[in-house]
Amino acid sequence: MTSLDTTVTVIDAAARAHVPVLLWSDPGMGKSSVVRALAAADQVPVETVIGSQREPVDIAGWPVVADGAVQTLALPDWADTLIKANGGYLLLDELTTSSASTQAAMLTVALERMVGRTKLPDTVRIVAAANPPDRAAGGVDLTPPMANRFLHVDFEPSPEEWLTGMRSSFATLPASRAVAADDLRAAEEVGTVCAFIERRTPLLHAYPETDEAAGRAWPSRRSWQAVARVLAYLRGDDTAAIATAVLGLVGDGAGSEFLEWRASMDLPPVADVIADPSIVDWGTARPDQLWAILSGVVAWASGKGTKDAWMTAWGPLVAAATHGAPDVAGAAARALGVAMPPGAKPPAAARKFTDVMIAAGLDVGNAA
Repeated sequence: MTSLDTTVTVIDAAARAHVPVLLWSDPGMGKSSVVRALAAADQVPVETVIGSQREPVDIAGWPVVADGAVQTLALPDWADTLIKANGGYLLLDELTTSSASTQAAMLTVALERMVGRTKLPDTVRIVAAANPPDRAAGGVDLTPPMANRFLHVDFEPSPEEWLTGMRSSFATLPASRAVAADDLRAAEEVGTVCAFIERRTPLLHAYPETDEAAGRAWPSRRSWQAVARVLAYLRGDDTAAIATAVLGLVGDGAGSEFLEWRASMDLPPVADVIADPSIVDWGTARPDQLWAILSGVVAWASGKGTKDAWMTAWGPLVAAATHGAPDVAGAAARALGVAMPPGAKPPAAARKFTDVMIAAGLDVGNAA
């Protein structure tokens, strides 16, 4: 089970990345109490939507008919409150007692943050709570599309954590360890995930074999993207929170393999590689390390979207190509070429990738 301080950290990091969290536990563990305490600490409202007591229109909005046609969708009361407050917590409670149709209505809210035709503010944090189906009244497994949208956390505060909460009337929670993400940190995590999937492509999408497993965390294109987004808000040395986030998004099998591989990488920060490509021993580094480094560089340049960043990103690629890693550098050059901003020209050094650049539709002859 996940400690309370790590749970708070992961909820915070996931919220910043706009990834909804699903807390799993037996009844009576205090899942909703934690969400209410988080809202109280932030001095924002918390709106609880109990799935077993709601119909799909309570989630998506009630149709407003005029002149014989649906003109708009009236916002549910909970959504109206969060929108007027410009933020807060949305708690989707008792998820495993929700009907399939209600779960389907929640899909767009959970992933797209859309309620009918209205988008929830980015400052709204979405957390769900569920009891295992065999311990819930009329419980059912989550539908795979619903399950795959959440970061799943097994929630069971220790006796010590419960005693601490009891003595404080459950009014205080441990401080979050989540950190602010910047474009370089985000690029590092994108590079790491891309390099792992390049190495273990079958894990990009591995649909579970049982309904029970499909109702929890499993690896998909969506959940791997969420891994990169959430990890950008966690400290690199926060192994507990990183493990919770990864396992909660792609499941135990794929997640454990990724964590073990990630721990063995020992990668330099993307910012350092961009500033001085010579810090990497391009000729002796493992291919998967090179993939991770150069994928991070390309992700940074693509995310910035500027000519200067795009030109700067060529430095590490050229260093790799000329110091023992031409194949990996060539593949990275193809990806970087696709992300070329309008009006930019490949640098003269790009002639080292002539074949790749031509295949990507770039004119190396007009290199800057």
